[in-house]
Formats: sequence, C-alpha cells, structure tokens
Amino acid sequence: MARQPSHPLASEDDLDLTPPEERRARRLRRLFFLAIAVVAALGATLYFAAAPVGGAIKSWQSRRLARQAFAMIDRKQWTEANAKARDAYLLRPNEPEAWRAIARLFYRTGQGTAALEWWKKADEERRLTIEDRRDFAAAALAAGELGTAAKPIDALLTQRGGPAPIDILLAGQLAARRSDGVLAVDYAERTLANKRATPYEILSGAILIVSVTTYDSPPHITAWKRIEDLARDPRDAASLDALVFLAQQQSLAPPSGTRNNTSFSLSVPAAQRPLAPLASDTSLSLGPGNATVQPANTMGLLEIADALEKHPGARPYHKLLALELRAQHDPALTDQYVGDAVGGFGKPDDETLAALAGWLNRVGRSQKTLELLPLDRAVQRQDLFLQHIDALAALERWDEVKEVLSRERFPLEPVLQHMYLATARTRLGEATAATNEWQRGLEAANTPEKLLALASYAEQNHANDIAEMAYAEAIRLAPKGRSAYAGRLRVAEAAGHTAEAQSVAAEIVQLWPDDAEARNQEAYLRLLLGASDGAAEAAERQAQVLVAQEPWNWAARATLGLARLRLGRKEDALAAFRGVRATGSEPPGALAVRAAVLAVNGYEEGARGDARNLGAEQLLPEERALIAPLLVERKQ
Repeated sequence: MARQPSHPLASEDDLDLTPPEERRARRLRRLFFLAIAVVAALGATLYFAAAPVGGAIKSWQSRRLARQAFAMIDRKQWTEANAKARDAYLLRPNEPEAWRAIARLFYRTGQGTAALEWWKKADEERRLTIEDRRDFAAAALAAGELGTAAKPIDALLTQRGGPAPIDILLAGQLAARRSDGVLAVDYAERTLANKRATPYEILSGAILIVSVTTYDSPPHITAWKRIEDLARDPRDAASLDALVFLAQQQSLAPPSGTRNNTSFSLSVPAAQRPLAPLASDTSLSLGPGNATVQPANTMGLLEIADALEKHPGARPYHKLLALELRAQHDPALTDQYVGDAVGGFGKPDDETLAALAGWLNRVGRSQKTLELLPLDRAVQRQDLFLQHIDALAALERWDEVKEVLSRERFPLEPVLQHMYLATARTRLGEATAATNEWQRGLEAANTPEKLLALASYAEQNHANDIAEMAYAEAIRLAPKGRSAYAGRLRVAEAAGHTAEAQSVAAEIVQLWPDDAEARNQEAYLRLLLGASDGAAEAAERQAQVLVAQEPWNWAARATLGLARLRLGRKEDALAAFRGVRATGSEPPGALAVRAAVLAVNGYEEGARGDARNLGAEQLLPEERALIAPLLVERKQ
C-alpha cells in the first residue's frame, strides 16, 4: 500500500517521482539560459558604455597632466611644463583644463598672442579661475585687444569679496589704453590707498599715474614722490625696480660722437628676446611710462647711481646701469668707467658677460666688446652671440657680420639669422641676396610671435613689403591678433597708401567695434579720402562724443575739425581746436588739419607756422595736400 503524506500542507515536490538526475539537468538548463541572458545584457552594457568610460578615464588623465603642468609652470620648468601640457591636450583635445595649461604656459613664456586664443576657448567653457582671468586680461591688453580685455577685467572687479589691488590696476591699465586718463588715475589712486596692495602693486599704480598725467600736475608729483620713496628704502621689496624705473626715465643716450650710429639695427626684437614670465601679482609693466620730464626736487643721476650700486639685491645689470648714469653725468670720464666695469667683474660668468657686453655697446665701446667677447666664446650662447653681432654692426664691419651669420655653428634661430643677414647684405649693396634672406626668414617664421618679430624688424629697417607679408601671414595664423592688424595699418600709412590704410582700419573696427580709437581712425581716413556728406556727419557725431570724453585727444579733434571742414562749416571746424595747446607730441596729421582750418578762417600766420613745422614730417598724401597751398605760399 502507498505511503501517504504525513501533513496536509506537504508540497508537490514531495510527491514528485522525477529522478534526481533529470531535476539537475533542468536546473542546469535554466542556469545556462539565464547566464546567456546576463552575458548578452552585460555585453550590450559594455558596448554602449565603453566610449563614455574610456572618455572619462582619458579626461581624468588629461586633467592630471594639466595639474602637473601648472605646478611646473609655477616652478618655471618651461620645457617640462610644455611636455605635460602637450600630452594633456593630445590625450583629450576637448579638455578645458588642458586648454588652461597651454594658455598659461604660452602667456608666462611671452607668447601672448597664442595664449589669447586658448584663454578664449577656456572662457567659453566658464573654466577660468581668478588667476586665469588676470593672465587673460594682461595678455589681451598686451595684444591691444581692449574689448577682449574688458570682459575678464569686469569679472575681476565684480568678484565676490571685492577686487584685489592687482585687479584694480588692470582696470586702470585698460582705462589708460582707452585714453581715459581720469579713470586710469582714479583706479591707480584706489590701488595706492588699498592696505592690501603689495609694494610692486604700489609701484605699478604710481607708474600708471605718472604715465597718464603731465609732469606739473598734483597727481603726477605725488606719484613721482611715491616712486622715489620706494627707491630710497632698500628694505622695500620694490625698491630695486623703482630705481630701475627712475634710471630709465633719464636720457640714457650716449653723448654725441661716442657711438657709431647706423641706419639699421641688429638689436633683438622684443618678441624674440628671452622673456621672464610675469607673475600674477605683477602683470603691469614696470617699464618707463610717458613721463620723460621729472618734477622738481627729484633724485638726480648720481643719487640713483649710488643707490643702485649699494642696493643689497643689485645684480651686474644694476651696477652697469649705475655706471651708465655716471657716464651720462660726466661724459669725459666714460673711459674711466669702462675700465672700472671691465676690471671690476674679473672673469665674468655668462650672465654678467652678456650684461657687460650690452652696456659697452650702448656706451659706444663696441671694440671693447669684441675684445672681451671673441667669437669662440660668443657662439656658446644666443645672448652672447647677439652682443658680438651688435658690436660688429656698430663698427660697420658688415662683411664680418655676413661671414659669421653664414656659418652653421652658432646658437641662433633661423628667423633671426635670415633677418640679420638681410640687413648685412643690404648694407653691402647685395639687394637680390637681401630679398632672398627676407623670404627665407618668412618661411622660417612659423608662429604668430616669430612673424610679428620679423615684421617689426622689417619695419624698423624700411623693408615695408616684407613687413606687410609677415603681418598678413600672422593674421592668417591668428585671425584675432590685434598687433598684426595695427602693424598692417602702420605699414600702409608709412607707404602713403591711404585707401589701403582705410580698408585695414575698417577691418579693425569690424573685429573690435568697441574700440573708440579705432573707430575714430577709420572715420578720419575716410574723411581724408573724401567721404560723403552723410559719412562726414556720422564722423562728426562720433568725434564729438570722443572729444567730450577725452578733451586732450588731438586725433579726435582732427576728425571733428576735418568733418566740419568737409561739410563747409569752417567756423565750427575752428571751434574743434579751441581750448587745447600744442605741446609737440601731437600727431602730424592732426596739426595738418588744424593748419588747413586756420587758413580758411583767416589765421594765416598760425597756419603757416603749423605748415612750417610739418615740412619735414611724414604725412599721408591727402594730409600734405591740405597744407600744400601754405607751403607754396611760404616759398613765395
């Protein structure tokens, strides 16, 4: 008889008579199909998630490399920082941290034009830190992109907790570049009154005031005294920089006849000199401003020289600068000071030798430079080699310049080599060879910075066609590079091509519509070319606003006067020049317009005076046409 369940709730499994082997097989089949489903789901997940996960890993690695680059930049390990920033970008080209690292590296190594484009990319992603914004603003100011600089400066001025002194200084620098001296002084004085300001920021603020004010104005006198107070206190961190500024404000030109002057220069363009990257708290230049006349009762040459020599932080450059001041004070003792300098440094190291050679070249002792710096020693470093070449050029030994530069054994970039060879061959009368060297220089200049250096050097040496090509190529590589556009405008004006200059000015206005100076220049050039009544009326309205904002702006007054002259309102044109006095620093074109306005209003004596002063000035053809009747009348 079959056995019955012992409990009414017994499960069906207790009645299952399936063999155990078959039950195990069923479980295995269920597990197999379940595993297949899990594997398929996992495969699908991995397939769709692989790219994001891989991208996240690469982004993390890129950010890690960028952080390493920032640390190396702070330690001024430029080669290592460049490698890390490059790897960060190559690993993840769309990683904003990599963009920031590249931008900071470019800016701190003097490649401001290239840095700007990377700062703009990072800014679009809203990834800029406060320090980034300071570097961004300083780079834009250096490049002349005032509208671009305004954005980070506005952000710095409105940051939580209020702006730091350096941020206020940047705002003052922007105001100065916009020719708003009143606002620039206001910002600078706010910096000087800020208890958080560092000595360098105080010095920068005082220099800013000096650069935008007249020497006899109270703000100028007060700021100059502040600079001298810093200079006289060797314990102050900024005292040495203050002394250098005061020394640079003196006329450092050597006495007449002590230097062989050439119409060409072999000096290294600024864009190619080794640049010390700017720290974030010293973004403003400590170089000389516009103040070339000192107020009364200031430090004299000998006092500055004594302070430079005795300063505990003085390096060879400062001691040589002191000797230069002494030679300026007493030119008859120049040879004695040269002997003191040469004997005082014994066997100088490379840095000291470079400073000494540069000083000897400046005071017209180039032969002594060659004695101290023979070619075998000069070829060991670029700065030494360039001083050797400068000495040969000052002595008019152009055959030797060509021979030395034509060798293969020297530490010089190809761009510089071809630039200097072009100069030497020009002086030797080898016109075709000089043109070839300029072309080779253009081919070797593969960055905006090198092209700008080449263009600037070509301008300096009157090779305007080469300068035009170099500026055009720089614009192609960096379409928003303001310096290249400004250079093209200068070249066109220097060549007397007013229509071309107006076309370039119009491009500048299109790219930087907030730049009042650029708009005024474009309107002025258009008026010279014979603008319609409607364009003249628009130029008048625009110039009226600018004159109201900047009463001392002669360029704006010239536009206003010329617009009214074109409209046949000679009395109103005369009013454009009332209330201002010429000081000798006015643009020649503005004085040509004033002469024409004075003449049509019957002030012939004043008009002839302006025309007489402008006789040797470089004017555009249309500007010279304005005063041509006065020049003819003067000859009669």
